[in-house]
Amino acid sequence: MLAAGCVWALAEQAPEARRQFDDARHLFEQRQWDGAQAAATRALAADPQMGDAEVLLGLIATVRSQFADAEKHFARAVKLQPQNDQAYAYLGSTYLQEKRFSEAADAFRKVLALSPGNVAANYNLGLIALERNSPEEALRHFAAVVRARQSDVPGLIGMLESQLLLRQTSVARETAQKLDGLLEDRDPRLFQVAALLAQHDEPDAAIPMMERARKAFPQSYDVNYNLALACFQTGKYDRAAEVLGPFALTREKAEAVNLLGAIEEKRGHVADAEHAFEQAARLEPANEDYRFDYGNSLVQHGKNQPAVAFFRGAAADLTRSWKLRVGLGAACYLAGDYENAAEALLEAVRLKPDLQVGYFLLGEAYDSSAHLQPAILAALAAYLKTAPRDPWAYYHYGSILYARAQQEGKDDYQVPVANLNQALRLDPKFAEAYLELGIIALDRGQTEQSIRTLEKAVSLDPRLAAARYRLGLAYQRSGNAARAKEELDRFRALKDEERYRGRVLESLASMGR
Repeated sequence: MLAAGCVWALAEQAPEARRQFDDARHLFEQRQWDGAQAAATRALAADPQMGDAEVLLGLIATVRSQFADAEKHFARAVKLQPQNDQAYAYLGSTYLQEKRFSEAADAFRKVLALSPGNVAANYNLGLIALERNSPEEALRHFAAVVRARQSDVPGLIGMLESQLLLRQTSVARETAQKLDGLLEDRDPRLFQVAALLAQHDEPDAAIPMMERARKAFPQSYDVNYNLALACFQTGKYDRAAEVLGPFALTREKAEAVNLLGAIEEKRGHVADAEHAFEQAARLEPANEDYRFDYGNSLVQHGKNQPAVAFFRGAAADLTRSWKLRVGLGAACYLAGDYENAAEALLEAVRLKPDLQVGYFLLGEAYDSSAHLQPAILAALAAYLKTAPRDPWAYYHYGSILYARAQQEGKDDYQVPVANLNQALRLDPKFAEAYLELGIIALDRGQTEQSIRTLEKAVSLDPRLAAARYRLGLAYQRSGNAARAKEELDRFRALKDEERYRGRVLESLASMGR
């Protein structure tokens, strides 16, 4: 950002040098770059110490986008005129253009030392701080700009971005309201502010500004798309469809068609949603997200075999896509093809070793994937060595280890219990982990401890059928027939619930839009 205006601080110089410089300045103001450069060069030849001629040559190089030359001239200028804050500002701006943020910051700090409160220097230091992911520092500089000029729109926009990054929600909204009052409908910065709010999870605050921008630019794809997206994010599905529909249908932009699919899904228009997702995948077949969303829509609508076929073809096309392999694994699982489900999921975690949803689905598929159980167990063990904050992974691993120990006739419960307790440390409200600990306690004859643990499980999740069943058995063992009958009756009312299917569908849905 170049500071406005050029201030020439000419010292006592040779008459010829001054004459040539005056000519150069006049030609520069007339945008005659070649003539200005020749005259400034002659001025320097007459007086090699003329810093202003170096500044002018730097400005000519800048307008020609010759930033390396500009840097050389401005660097010479600050050596010749170390008190010239304007020369430092130009040098800093050149470093910014070259994305040399450390040198730019040093130059602008020098400007502030020579000219305290300099608005342009504070603004540029704010930009540099944002680029360095230092929103607190950025906010200090942008606030200094706004103190000097209360209606400075760039400074306010910088403040808003910094406040949003710092999650200072209430003051960010106040800044946004101020900008809303300053900006006209046709000012492109109005949409910029709205997009910034939406980007930082403030779509409610963004929508009124986007509606204003849409009135000014009714045919703008960017405005309409982002307004529809904000409406989608806030649950205004009918308005989102109204805004986006014409653009999705006529322009054939995959992102718009895909968003329309998500909107129609929320509106309960299943056929329209599937059609839109399929069209987006057709428009951009190399985009794994669009292909995933179409396959996921088939799965969510119970069309498991078509989903398997689609995901298999998509995964074959995009061989490095872990996401499509998760989709394939989930679709195979729901279609009852457990071995292929596990195989696809193992490939997914090989491609992305920290894939939390992949390990969750592998844990769910373990019991039904006899031939691949050793590979699943090894994958979970390797994953847990990274100490992930993933309670489901610890739960599945602990449950699998205990089941294997029981099958092999071993009294090996300490490692499984340690993993289950780790799951609870990560999620103290993890009902399934309490259930498994209750099962282990019951198997070990610790009836009272089992009852306490299973009561905790059903208090956290009253619809956890397996916990009701085990609790009924525990009460039978303790001699409490009435409570045993009560819990077993509750189990019978719940046992047909498709709990595992629901968990798989939910995990897959969480990966979509």
